[in-house]
Amino acid sequence: MAHHELWGDEIHSWNIAKGSNSFPDLISNTRFEGHPPVWYIILWTISKVTHDPTSIQLIHLIIAWLVVFILLFYSSLPLITKVLMPFGYFFLYEYAVISRNYAIGVLLAFCICIILHKNFKGKILLYYGLLFLMTNTHILALILAGSLHVYFLMLQREQKKQTNILAIHVIIGLIIVFPAVYFIFPPSDSSLGIDFWRDRWSAEHIKAFAQAPLRAFTPIPAWWTNNCWNTHFLMEEQHGNNVLRVLNLLLSIILLGAAIYLLKQNKKSLLLFVSNLLLSFMLAIIVFPLTRERYAGFLFIGFIVAYWLYCAERPQGKQKKWLIAALLILQMAGGVIMLATDVQRPFSNGFRVSELIKKVPPHERLVTDYWAINTVNAFMDKPLYCIDLGETIPFILWGKDLSSMLAKTNRYTSGTLELFQKEGINKVYMISIGSPQAIFQIDAEFPRTLSVTLIDKIEGAINKGGNLYLYEITSK
Repeated sequence: MAHHELWGDEIHSWNIAKGSNSFPDLISNTRFEGHPPVWYIILWTISKVTHDPTSIQLIHLIIAWLVVFILLFYSSLPLITKVLMPFGYFFLYEYAVISRNYAIGVLLAFCICIILHKNFKGKILLYYGLLFLMTNTHILALILAGSLHVYFLMLQREQKKQTNILAIHVIIGLIIVFPAVYFIFPPSDSSLGIDFWRDRWSAEHIKAFAQAPLRAFTPIPAWWTNNCWNTHFLMEEQHGNNVLRVLNLLLSIILLGAAIYLLKQNKKSLLLFVSNLLLSFMLAIIVFPLTRERYAGFLFIGFIVAYWLYCAERPQGKQKKWLIAALLILQMAGGVIMLATDVQRPFSNGFRVSELIKKVPPHERLVTDYWAINTVNAFMDKPLYCIDLGETIPFILWGKDLSSMLAKTNRYTSGTLELFQKEGINKVYMISIGSPQAIFQIDAEFPRTLSVTLIDKIEGAINKGGNLYLYEITSK
C-alpha cells in the first residue's frame, strides 16, 4: 500500500467527503453516486481531522487487517484455506491495496458469519445492526446481505421458530433494505439515472456475466499488457477467437459447478451462494455487467461466506479442502502479479500534479478539465476553474451538468473562448488526464481554433486514466 498511488475513483470519494461542509451536505452529495453512504461517512469524519488524501489508505489498511484477522482467528474454514486466502488476489490486492467501499462490505459479512451460529444476549439486535451497515456500503454488498438473510431465515426455520416469527424477520429484512435502495437509485437530476443505463444496455451484458465466474475464481491479469489492471489473462486473448470464447464459457460453467458441488450437502449454504449468484445476474443484465474483478469478486466472497457457514456445521473432507486450495493458489498468482506490478510501476501519476504546476510561469492562469478535477482537487487541496464546465467546483457530481457537458462536441474550444472573453486574457495553462489524441478526438475544433501546445506529460501509469498532461492554450 505504501507503493500504491491513489487513482480517480479512490480520490473521487475523498473529494466528495472533504468538500461537504456538513453531514446533510454529504448525504445530499452522495445521492448522485449510486452508492450507499457508509464509506463516505467514514471519509467525511476523517476529513475533519486532515486533508491529506493518504489518510484514506490508513483507514482502509485497518479494514483490510481486520478482514484477515477475522478470517484467520474466527472463521470456521479449514486451516489450508485460512493460510492461502490472505495471499489471494482479492484479499491481497483488490480489496486491500485499493481503497474503495468494497472491503468494508466484506468485513461486515465476516462479522455476521461469526455470530450466526452463536447464541448470546442481544444477538438479533447485533445481527440486524451489522446487516443494516452492510447494505449501506455497496450494491453488491446489499445483494450479499440479502443472501445472508435468506440463510438466516432458513436457520430460524431449522430451529423450529414459529411462522409469525419468520414473517417478522422477513419484514425487518425488507425494511432494512429500503434506505440503501434509496441511496442507490439516483435523483431525477442525475446523469446516471434510468435513461443512462437503458441507453447502454445490450446483449453483451449477458455474455459478460457468463464469464464473470472466471474473473471471480481465477482473477489472473494479463500481465504482459501495459494496463493489466481490470484484465483477465484468458479474456484478453479471446477477441476474434471463437474457440477461446467457448473455452472461457465452459471454464465458467465448470467453476460454478465446482462451487455448487462443494456446497451441495448443506442446503442453507447452497441457497446463499445461488441467491447471491442470481441476484448478481439480475443486477448485471439490468444495470451493469460484472466486467471488473472488483465487481465479480463478490461472487467469490459469496462463495467463501457460504463455505464458512457450511464448515461451521460439519467438517470437510480432504478432497474438498484441496479443491478449494487449488483455486486459492490460482488467486495467489493473480495477487502476486498485481502487487509486483504496482510496486514496480505507478498505478496513477495523479500525486505528481504539483510537478506540472511548477512548470506554469508565475501569475499565469491555470485551469483544468472535467476529468482531471478529482486529481487536482485531491493533491492540491484547492479547486481550479474547469474549462469545459465553465465554473470552479470542488468535486465531480454525476448531475445533469455532466450530461450537458458531454453532449458538447466542442466543449474545450467554447469553454476556452468564453474564459478568454470573460477575463480579457489570451492564454491559459490546462492540466488534463487526456492525451492530445484523446482531447482532439473529443473536440476536433480545439487545435484548429486555438494554439494548443503540449508543455509536459507524465505517463506510464497502470491505470488508463492515471497519466497527466500540461497544455498551453493561446489565441491564434
